[in-house]
Order: sequence, then structure tokens, then C-alpha cells
Amino acid sequence: MGSANRIMIGLAVGLCAGYASTFSGCATFTRQPTIPGRNKLELDQLVIHSDFQLSRYHRMLDELTGLRSDVSGKLDLTIFDEPIHIYLFRTDRRYKKFMSHSFPELPQRRAFFIETDTGLNVYAHWGNHIAEDLRHEVAHGYLHSGVPNLPLWLDEGLAEYFEVPRGHQGYHASHIELLRDHMRQQTWRPDLNRLERLTMASEISLLDYAESWAWVHFFLETERSRKEFLQGYLKRLQAEGWSPAISTLLAEWEESSNERLLDHISSLSPHSVNFSSDRSVEDYLPVVGPTSHGSASAE
Repeated sequence: MGSANRIMIGLAVGLCAGYASTFSGCATFTRQPTIPGRNKLELDQLVIHSDFQLSRYHRMLDELTGLRSDVSGKLDLTIFDEPIHIYLFRTDRRYKKFMSHSFPELPQRRAFFIETDTGLNVYAHWGNHIAEDLRHEVAHGYLHSGVPNLPLWLDEGLAEYFEVPRGHQGYHASHIELLRDHMRQQTWRPDLNRLERLTMASEISLLDYAESWAWVHFFLETERSRKEFLQGYLKRLQAEGWSPAISTLLAEWEESSNERLLDHISSLSPHSVNFSSDRSVEDYLPVVGPTSHGSASAE
């Protein structure tokens, strides 16, 4: 992701530079970076703003609109129609200038999902990883439009699952490889209780992301009863806004779930699919939205 130093933005223009002996004061103006607004596309729930011409027939946009039915169908979940605004910058430079000025507390990342009290917003620049980035961030948007109080680990695990291109059943090669390496070195074991205690951006690690994805994949891609277990949890959150922790429910429902998760990971080949994210640890740090409980996940 490059340097983590914040980019200073704005063009300062001194109206009286060089004339201190003549003028008693000096006014300085700053040119504010602008949000993309030149072009606008409305595609179902998605409202896409860009500072460059983008065809509404771009295949990536079809994939993003189709992701709504993927999320809804896989999770058997009702997704509401709250607009998800996607702001696309033509260049990394323009994107960084805007983000540094508008959200100075956030780290430098390729893309963000930010939920506020007034809306669901995705910010990204048109780069080599735009399809992966937007699949992840828009998945957050669909989830947050329907499910309140989604635990951080599950929010990220689901977004990691749905960022994988369609047709691959959520197989995330880099996560599989990382987890299998730690299993061989005996430096990691599943701990859902620990994941559930993660509530702050600074607490989550790349390994946490991988484990969160693994639990989601375990629920959705093994036995039908496990998928229904996760679906039931999400439906309760949607209907009531609260549910007992998944770890509590799982302990009552299935014995030895940690061992079964390890067996599941061992059964997966990291080379089963061609998709493999190249994100760094910094790319995986989630960030709480400015005024709400949202997440900004990049990527």
C-alpha cells in the first residue's frame, strides 16, 4: 500500500506574499478536494458517482448488482433498498487527497466502506484491484442495509467470502495458505470466543481475517444444517437487533466445532482456485465509521 504517511492536500495561495511591508494581514485559501460527481449511474440499490465516464454495461457493474442476490440467496436474508453510494476516483492521487482531507483519522487503504447515521458509502479508486475491492466493500453495504449490530468478525468474514469472484464458493486461497501454515507450525488454533471480543480496528490482524473467513466458509460450504445455523443467527439479528453470541449458540448445537473447523481447513487446497488476494496486513485493518458502527474495509 505504500507509505502510511498522511498526504497533505490543498493548494495554499498567499494573497500578500512578499508584501508584508504594505499589507497588515494575509488571507490564505485552500482548494478543497472534491468528491466524484461528474457522472452518475443508478443501478438498482447502487448509486455510482465517478469523475470519469463509466459505461453502465461494464461487466464489473453487472457483478456488483448481482452480488445483492448472491448475498441474499446464500444467507437467505432480506436486503433492504437503502441506497449504497459508491464514489469512484479516476486516480489514486485524487482518491488519497479526498480521503486524507475528509477522513484524516483513517489509514491509507485502497478502498473503504463507511456507514454513518445518514448513509452507506463506498470510496475507491480505479486501480488494478478495483473488482476485488468493490466486491468486498459493496458486500459490506448489502449486509449493513439489512442486518443491524453485525459482529465485527462476522462482518469481515462474510465480506471476505463474497469478495471472491462468483463461481468459486468463497474459496480464498491466501487465507487457506496462511491458516495451513500456522497449523503446520502449531502457532494457531480456532478461538471463536476471542474473535467475538474484537471490537476495535487496532485489535484485528491478518490472521483474524483469515479465521473469520474460515468460520464463514465452514458454515456456508460444508453441511446444510450449518448453513441454516448461520442463516438463523442473521435472521434473528435482523428481526430483533440482538442475539446471543454465535460461540454460545454453537457450543450448544455442535460439539468439537474447533476440531471440525481444522479438519475443514485441512481439506481445502490453497490452489483450488486462481483467485488470491495480495493485500497486506495494513489493508485488512477495519475502521469504524465516523458517526456509527460501520466498518471501512479495504481493500
